[in-house]
Amino acid sequence: MKAHLKVVLAPLLACLAQGVIAQNVLFNDLAVPDSFPQATGVELSSLRLDADVSGGLMTTNNVYRDASHLSSDATQVAMSSTLTSGGERHLLVGTLEYYTQNFRDSAYQDMDLDATSATVFGRFVTSKLSNLRVLLINEEDILGKTQSDQLNSFTSGLQTNQRIETIFEIDNSNYFTNVMVRNDKIDSESFSETVQGLQDDSLNRSERDYILLGGRHFSWGKAFLFGGTQTVTYESSTTPALAARNSDENRYGIGAEYQVGKLTGDVDVFIFTQRFKSPSIPDIENEWVGSGRLNYALNDKLALVVAADRAFHETNIPNSGGIFSDNLFVGGAWSLSPNLYLRMGPSFNRTEIQNTPILIDRYELDVELAWKIYSKFELLFTTNVFSQSAEDSAFSGFDAQQANSVLSLRYSL
Repeated sequence: MKAHLKVVLAPLLACLAQGVIAQNVLFNDLAVPDSFPQATGVELSSLRLDADVSGGLMTTNNVYRDASHLSSDATQVAMSSTLTSGGERHLLVGTLEYYTQNFRDSAYQDMDLDATSATVFGRFVTSKLSNLRVLLINEEDILGKTQSDQLNSFTSGLQTNQRIETIFEIDNSNYFTNVMVRNDKIDSESFSETVQGLQDDSLNRSERDYILLGGRHFSWGKAFLFGGTQTVTYESSTTPALAARNSDENRYGIGAEYQVGKLTGDVDVFIFTQRFKSPSIPDIENEWVGSGRLNYALNDKLALVVAADRAFHETNIPNSGGIFSDNLFVGGAWSLSPNLYLRMGPSFNRTEIQNTPILIDRYELDVELAWKIYSKFELLFTTNVFSQSAEDSAFSGFDAQQANSVLSLRYSL
């Protein structure tokens, strides 16, 4: 439930809602070919508005992405908008996204979910050498899409993330330093079928981070060092014992962003120690997590990417501090014609539940084919296929396969 913290300069926020979002997160590191016609948006004086709406039909042979292997069809609708205001001393970006899915079979009503997200990002120049960045997020996401959700028994439901993040930075074009304060409140509601109907299980998590970062600019990009602390507290209306998972964490790490010729990318790695309040949960000592990405743009019609990460997610599994997940993705994006592109790539995931013998491997393939059928209309076909199995046959209950496809139509301003 805790994605690894990536302490870099806050990116400009863009609205990326599509008929379906790639279920493999690393797939999103693969950019659409530059030659593919992009939406132009609408200019409103000093404001810019980008918006799109899409609808589609999904078919899957594994609704819950687990060993149940139940198949069904669902309709999906997604809408998104981004409003940008820029000036010499400020940049403001606001996004609003909505997503809904509805399964044809009433047996899966726990998966008929709506998710709405709103984000505000602001960057303000406070002097010649300093700026202040503020990020506000109120985000809903559907549970059950990730391996950590599955292992935490969250196969359906909603997760709400409310975040307030501020960064104050000093940059003299040679060296830079910033301090970040982040407060995250994550509420998870998981729905399960019982003889009395749907049962609502809740879990509330609060996180506070303090991070200090310093680095230097180079001709090829920039590099930095960072360190900080994190405090996590839990509340649960159904499982009060989860408060024993309250913890404190220290972390320190390095990172870089680079561009050399046609190669671009970034990397960050940090070491963390997490100490739990409960004596039954072993502390996590000097473990590392991080991510790296390498993009190669051969031309405006072909781009390749290699992306890898090692992430840590907290868990509600007894006597375990969390779930480690190692991911590797290799993919390419090709412009097949001026109005047609193909993105695809395989990935490998290895998941380990800390302090247990459980080790799960997943092989996955993502494919996206997009056709610009008119100036503002796109037809998209996406497919996600995976097969996962536990290394020890004693845990064969984690074995699962899935084939998921979506055909959608998107209109963009």
